[in-house]
Amino acid sequence: MTTESSASTRRSSLVPGVRVVARAAALTALTGVVLVVVAAVVHGGEAAAAAAVGAGLVILVVSFGTLSLHVVASAMPTASLLVAMVTYATQLAIVLLVFLAITRGDVFSGDQARGWLAAAMVLSTLVWTAAHLVLTARERAPYFDLPPGGES
Repeated sequence: MTTESSASTRRSSLVPGVRVVARAAALTALTGVVLVVVAAVVHGGEAAAAAAVGAGLVILVVSFGTLSLHVVASAMPTASLLVAMVTYATQLAIVLLVFLAITRGDVFSGDQARGWLAAAMVLSTLVWTAAHLVLTARERAPYFDLPPGGES
């Protein structure tokens, strides 16, 4: 048995997802700022720029992918798993291609800068994942519609 949910219910289900993404992005950005400061102190400006690019890339790619998944899940829940798998594969491909383009090019020529780029990308991904998991668990947003009579 299926039930149709109203458009307002679907739109309101996006709010917790957007809130979680914004908070996870903020925590990841804070991590990126710390990495940029440490990179600047330890290895200078080029390393700091590389750390900023690495953290920024992860924040942009993962935030866009997660928000896209929330939109699809609220509009068409049956397609959520397929979209999640395609989104994950696309995110991975984008991050790897950009990383390869940066490391093979002349943008960050020093080994320290490339190391900070990689470290920022890895640490930002770990912080994003942990923050997203914890914040989603704490949000306690229902991922299904209850029958009209409430719980049964």
